[in-house]
Amino acid sequence: MTTTRTIGCLLAAVLAFGAGPALADTTLRLSEPMEPGSPEAMALAAFKANVETQSGGRLRIEVHLRDALAAARSPLEGLRTGTIDLYTGPLDTYRPIAPQEIGVLALPYLFASAEHLRRYLDSPTFERAERRLIESGIRFVSTDFNGVRGPDRVIVAIRPIRTPADLDGLRIRVNNDDLATRSWRSVGAVPVALGWNETYLALRRGVAEAAAVPLGRVRASHFAHVAPFVTATGDSPRVWPMAISERVWKGLSALDRAVLVEAANQAGRVYTGLAAEDAARDLGDAVMADNAVLAAIDPAPLRARMAPVWEELIVRGLLSRDVYDTVTALAP
Repeated sequence: MTTTRTIGCLLAAVLAFGAGPALADTTLRLSEPMEPGSPEAMALAAFKANVETQSGGRLRIEVHLRDALAAARSPLEGLRTGTIDLYTGPLDTYRPIAPQEIGVLALPYLFASAEHLRRYLDSPTFERAERRLIESGIRFVSTDFNGVRGPDRVIVAIRPIRTPADLDGLRIRVNNDDLATRSWRSVGAVPVALGWNETYLALRRGVAEAAAVPLGRVRASHFAHVAPFVTATGDSPRVWPMAISERVWKGLSALDRAVLVEAANQAGRVYTGLAAEDAARDLGDAVMADNAVLAAIDPAPLRARMAPVWEELIVRGLLSRDVYDTVTALAP
């Protein structure tokens, strides 16, 4: 994996040597699923300014929010076919290309900490995923994978959740998703399949007693109005990388590649800070508006309860023993 330091040295060396003949202006179209005003949108505004300044205007960035460029097809298809030049979104977006190496990131509580996740992203096992993406026509331009929102979710509930034992028998809303259902059942909860738009009324009526909500969406969901007990369970952070079409990458000069990588890694750092501020503001708003009560529980017992699920996934061929062993060996 190319480090920021290496890219920085390359950029400095090229600048010191001189850019040579003037390079043609290039406009790169970037698609992002989130909306204006989000941490993602603000980080991309910084990315755009950084790239255009550092390239002396040779590179121009068009940021299209709400997946405007990917509306009719998947982001992966867009990157391959040329309708998208750059894409930002959850790392899980790329799971179809490397289902084992990237799919493992979606397993609840498998990663003990952000540092544990970092070790995995720096491992030879994850480098296999990067190679498969390149072979399929997509390359990560974020080489540091430092754009994270963590923890990604909290539980809102109609009663306090202060220990893992409080999850026993808790009726929790889930999507119609097999892994989510098995995972919540494994930690003692009772999954209730409901659509997102059905959740508020289900919580109000007691059909469901809890729901997992992305941080940054607690106040907007209004769930805390009827389920005011908000608990962090130590779930893994969400990684927000930037990818580029390999076809576009090959058409760029070494200087412009270095500019993009440096700016993408900087955008990751900006995003991490903004996401943390957004999460704190979201929870603060829930406390002020809905009298939400905040708590956190130790995820270690939940991780232990999940072990049978991971073993079952290995038996069913949905989780590679090699990938699982790598992750567990890297645990602190």
